[in-house]
Amino acid sequence: MFFFSDRGNNGHLFIAESTEFVEMRSEIAQKLLDTKPENQGKWQQLDVSASAGHDTYELLNVSLWYQMQQIDTHAANDILPDLPWAEAHFQERVGGRAINPGVEHANWPYHANGAELHLKNEKYDHNYMERFWPTDIDCSDQNAEYFDPNFKGYRFPVGDLNDVVQQLIDNPGTRQAYLPIFFPEDTGATSNQRVPCTLGYHFIIRNGEINLQYNMRSCEIYRHFTNDVYMAVRLAQWVRDRIVAWGGPMYSLGQLSLHAVSLHGFVGDTDKIEGFIL
Repeated sequence: MFFFSDRGNNGHLFIAESTEFVEMRSEIAQKLLDTKPENQGKWQQLDVSASAGHDTYELLNVSLWYQMQQIDTHAANDILPDLPWAEAHFQERVGGRAINPGVEHANWPYHANGAELHLKNEKYDHNYMERFWPTDIDCSDQNAEYFDPNFKGYRFPVGDLNDVVQQLIDNPGTRQAYLPIFFPEDTGATSNQRVPCTLGYHFIIRNGEINLQYNMRSCEIYRHFTNDVYMAVRLAQWVRDRIVAWGGPMYSLGQLSLHAVSLHGFVGDTDKIEGFIL
């Protein structure tokens, strides 16, 4: 385990081997709690300016390099996600259907009786299933005022996760295998909607290994960070296995490089964050 912060404390790098995730999370939690909490006014478009519990510890520009486990059970044993929920929701994400809200949102361990908080017209503003599988979106079942049922792409057909897999099979040396989660409709949050914390996933094959760059605008440490890392590793494993199933070669998994512009935690969760520190 290794970590480095720049002089201005505006960038942080954490490096871990495949069996060191918990140690890395411990260092991140300690660095986070060393910051001075501030209240940013809003959380998920809700006004929390009067809530001291939403005062926020924050590290900017956090990067981690983590050697991915090759097997799902090994990843689970090292990362310690919220099972069985994390695996069930991951399977929902890669299930090939753009379902919203899906099933597993109601089983998330941290709802605290607020499962319906972000639902509008019985749907979320976005979810991973819609963003993984935009080709499956039911155009007749949209409530957005500006939704165009005939939209299939600006100049070219819309792709999905399966197209990224096919791209890696057709051109293993590609630098283009990117699965975006942040869509044009998220730009500027013009309807005051919630927008994804994840920007996207970039797969790149080098030296017989699939490496994954995971880009995030925001990541909360207590409820999300651990599960986000687990599901990113599982996504890399799923892509590797799908390549083999479709007649491509067998690759090993290489490095997960995660970058979060804001990695943060709430003062109201201080005791939970302290629980990550070894």
